[in-house]
Amino acid sequence: MQFEKRGIMQIETLRFGMVEIDDTKLLTFDDGIPGMEDYKTYALLQFEESYPIVWLQSIEERGICLPVIDTFVVLPDYVFEISDEDVSALELKGPEALHVVNVLVIPTDVKGMTANLAAPIIINILTGKSKQIMLTDSAFNVRAPIFADICQVVNKEEGDGDAGTVKEAE
Repeated sequence: MQFEKRGIMQIETLRFGMVEIDDTKLLTFDDGIPGMEDYKTYALLQFEESYPIVWLQSIEERGICLPVIDTFVVLPDYVFEISDEDVSALELKGPEALHVVNVLVIPTDVKGMTANLAAPIIINILTGKSKQIMLTDSAFNVRAPIFADICQVVNKEEGDGDAGTVKEAE
């Protein structure tokens, strides 16, 4: 499916209803996302109330919306190598064009939230080309606990003494 890039567009989502997005910031996954290969075009939706969690919303299927996190904000020591093949496929010219997110699993008890650190989503912010890569020789966990790390980021942003401070499970 091709989208003519014209500016602001509205999309209907199952989770958030009608939202406006800048279609110049659409993300294109040439091979889709593993398990959802038929869906190639997505947008990152960011809402203040869910920060630092953002949402990877399919443009083609309103019911596909993955919670993701800018892992470098939450885990600044998260480091891995991107293969030359992936760098080429994504047309990455330098680190300034790179944005990385990781898919979250958010269970009913949010304290059990995990991030898939073994399969980051790499985004070229200049072109929108995106790909989920598998870190084959990685020590990173597919279900890495992340709730406490997110709480630290939220508390740091809000100031430790604020009434809205998020507390980690005791």
